[in-house]
Amino acid sequence: MSKNKLQKIFVFVLLAGLLLVACQPAAAPAEEAAPAEEAAPAEEVAPAEEAAAEAPAGPVWTKELRQAFAAAIDREAIVDRVFEGRNTPAYHMVPPGYPYATEPFLDKYGTRDLDLAKQLLTDAGYTADNPFVFDLWYPPEHYGTTTADVMQVIKEQVEETGLAKVNLQSMNWAEYVDGFVAGDLPLFILGWFPDFVDPDTWLTPFASCIQSPDNGVNYCNEEMDSLLQAAAAATDETERASLYKQVGEFYAEDIPTIPLFWEPEFITFRNGVEGITIGAPFEFNYHVLSFADGYVTASGDPDTIIIGTTDEVNSLDANDSYSTHDWEIIKNTGLALMSYTPGTADLVPGAAADFPVVSDEGKTYTFTLKPGQVFADGTPLTASAYVYAWDRFNTLEGQVSGLVQVYVESVEAPDDLTVVYHLKNPIGFFSALAATAPFVAVNPNEFPADAIVQFPEKLDGIGRYKMVSHVPGEQMVLEANDLYAGNDPAIIKTVIIKYFADPTTMANAVEKGEIDVAWRTLGPVESTRLQSVEGLTVQKIDAPTLRYLVFNHTYGMTAE
Repeated sequence: MSKNKLQKIFVFVLLAGLLLVACQPAAAPAEEAAPAEEAAPAEEVAPAEEAAAEAPAGPVWTKELRQAFAAAIDREAIVDRVFEGRNTPAYHMVPPGYPYATEPFLDKYGTRDLDLAKQLLTDAGYTADNPFVFDLWYPPEHYGTTTADVMQVIKEQVEETGLAKVNLQSMNWAEYVDGFVAGDLPLFILGWFPDFVDPDTWLTPFASCIQSPDNGVNYCNEEMDSLLQAAAAATDETERASLYKQVGEFYAEDIPTIPLFWEPEFITFRNGVEGITIGAPFEFNYHVLSFADGYVTASGDPDTIIIGTTDEVNSLDANDSYSTHDWEIIKNTGLALMSYTPGTADLVPGAAADFPVVSDEGKTYTFTLKPGQVFADGTPLTASAYVYAWDRFNTLEGQVSGLVQVYVESVEAPDDLTVVYHLKNPIGFFSALAATAPFVAVNPNEFPADAIVQFPEKLDGIGRYKMVSHVPGEQMVLEANDLYAGNDPAIIKTVIIKYFADPTTMANAVEKGEIDVAWRTLGPVESTRLQSVEGLTVQKIDAPTLRYLVFNHTYGMTAE
């Protein structure tokens, strides 16, 4: 999001907030009602409701409502009822075991504080006869078969206050992503995997003014921004720990989002598939996969592997894409400036020839590209490709633009092999950030300067594979890139991605030998069942996966 846009939104939020102070609780705009509620407009409107209807629209989610919601949730009960204890309650956005991790939501709200939730709702003016009514959205199959159960438990817990009514709503994943990015959903569930290995990747995407709109949060607080920037820039361990403790306390007080639970991820594959290794950065590298001697592939072709997923493609434009599956495809067909040794969090050069040279003040990173790299269509890669990407971020404002804009001031290419990033503030994790999908060069022949291309006909990147076909919702075909310049080309020449509507169907497919690998998202229920199936290996991924609730902080600011 550009600075001008940000300033306008911030001023608008302040004005709307001041107007909202004078409004009755019922002034919050009515959510789109579930079918059973459609008769409500026919009822006689009370005078207070008439006045509220005429009041200026303001954000639905006041701080008090967010706190009431946070206090009403019992994570322990969710984990026990839905997952039989297999998942772990989350009391912060930063996972336990990460540097500077704390549990501020546990400190502030305990495991649950129903009395506090009731008091906050009562103070806001809600009663049993005039409850706070809102929609809570979820994608029914994207995160496994248990999401609907999770949402039902949350609904029951919030409605136990006697002062709120929750309407559960759902839509398929592709529309869901478009909906929350567009700001159409008031409250919804998401999952998060780290963009890079640092606490900042669990906080800034949701709580910074520039980046939070990319994830549908639309949260902006200058004090939070200052804390996040200071924590990211700090080099002293004690100072950084103190700053992240302050961030956590502020997060639990102001509540940009609500962490729910940590969920293990699983990958299931037929015995005979080798090379599957997924580490903390949550990267699935196809090029290291191979077959054991004598293994009969699902396709019948020894040079083809079929991988199943319940994910859907949202955007394959690296200057726009901000979802796990899309990044997986982009990074298997492209190569970021930096990369990871497969299965580890060990940074290694990618498209860059070596680690960057960092200026003394820590605000300039200079990368030298490996010579001789070309896109799969033969177009040479030069440093200008990264300036081109920077210009597209700022011109097109794609979903992922904030991930780069929040840290980078400018980009230049002094020659064909040198790209220089000038940062707004020094940060210690920029090399790790340069391993993310936004730092994969896009082919200008497929991605024009003036338009985002979510569904290109092909992907001719500089990576080990190229995408040769894609039928959304059905399958994608990748072929080995013969022009890949590295010394570690793809072992299996063809990768077919099969898209499944639900985890159960995908689990049945890998059990029957119709696919070689069942990837995300199977979920703990199907994964547990498949552990007892002969001929299959179920592997738990050593990477944190967070499920959390998102408040759209600007929802309701524009009158219908």
